[in-house]
Amino acid sequence: MNNAGEDIQYLIKLLKKDLKIKENKDVLESNPLRIKKIDQMISVLDDKLREKEEKLEEMKKEERHLNGVIKSENDKIQKKKAEENEIKSNAAYRAWEHEVKYLTGKLETHEERMLELLEKIDKEEDEISQFSDDVAGKKERLLMERNELENEIKNSREQCEVIEDEKLRILPHLSEKVRKEYQRILNAKGDTAIGNLVGDVCQGCFSKLPPQKAHEVRKNNKIIKCEFCGRIIVYYPEDQKTESYE
Repeated sequence: MNNAGEDIQYLIKLLKKDLKIKENKDVLESNPLRIKKIDQMISVLDDKLREKEEKLEEMKKEERHLNGVIKSENDKIQKKKAEENEIKSNAAYRAWEHEVKYLTGKLETHEERMLELLEKIDKEEDEISQFSDDVAGKKERLLMERNELENEIKNSREQCEVIEDEKLRILPHLSEKVRKEYQRILNAKGDTAIGNLVGDVCQGCFSKLPPQKAHEVRKNNKIIKCEFCGRIIVYYPEDQKTESYE
């Protein structure tokens, strides 16, 4: 049967495992949210590009319509001009001339709009080409980040399985009473049943212990619970590397 000091050394090992599990679970909780945000950012980029492309298509649709209108107006003018030799009176000529001028004015208006539209189309095509390249670059970086986050999730799941297996090999080394207490507290707290002491502060709940109690904890020779969170308190330097139980 272990003495308290031996149990505490195994509890320290378990605490380090629990902290690593918590670290990996934090990744499993936070990365999906980050992936969702990346997907939203990609969707916004796609929507903006699609909006620009739809705007360009509307311009080209108007261009096609104007081409038809200009052709029709030209046909009307040519047809009207062909009637010149059939005019018999000055009044009829003036009426014919007025109509040709009216048709020519309409044509010029459409042609001016066409020139303006073609300039806008050229400008929009240049902007879309540049924006498309920019979007492609941003999406590539976002997809790389997304892939890294997915790999982290995969690795964290695997790490949790490995660490849980390591814990199972540590638990039998605890005294039965301490093991049951560890499991009870762990079930209640969800993250860890143990808090390391840093300074005079329990790292399980970040409450400050009385100096005498903190002094007793640092001895690591008896099972002491935090009076604030109920976790078992142990002491080890936080910069001490996590050990794997063999």
